[in-house]
Amino acid sequence: MAIRIIGGSARSRRLASPPGSGFRLTGDKVREALFNILGQSLDGWRFLDICAGSGAVSLEALSRGAHKVVGLELDAARCRHIRDEAIRMNLAEGLDVRCGDALDELSRIRNGRESFHAAYLDPPWAEEALRQKLLDALFASPPLCQIAAVEFPALGSPPETP
Repeated sequence: MAIRIIGGSARSRRLASPPGSGFRLTGDKVREALFNILGQSLDGWRFLDICAGSGAVSLEALSRGAHKVVGLELDAARCRHIRDEAIRMNLAEGLDVRCGDALDELSRIRNGRESFHAAYLDPPWAEEALRQKLLDALFASPPLCQIAAVEFPALGSPPETP
């Protein structure tokens, strides 16, 4: 599946396929819907992409003017891929890819007193318990973001909102 940036300064640029297998790409229609909700311009925003995978959502946010994007990803090869794609697309400024367990990284973010305008959460669909733990960690007091979008399977149960 070819994936491209759909808005902002890098509009229509194609992303290279990420390494490995066993992951889902966040398709154009999902990203388009996400940014239709958040707004076409994220000028000055701080954006958190949890379980960043291909980096498409992180790079889309940067393309649309986000000041800082933190992408959390467990797989080291995918972390390198996201950084490499950001450089190739001239979107590296403002990108911070953190390679490690998402729950551990959220704890570090909380301890560092970082906060975000918005977060996108898209863990593996089979990881329903992880999805809920991540959402709970995002909105523990004080919340790490003002709004979060969570992707889950169409036939799955939506997570409980904290």
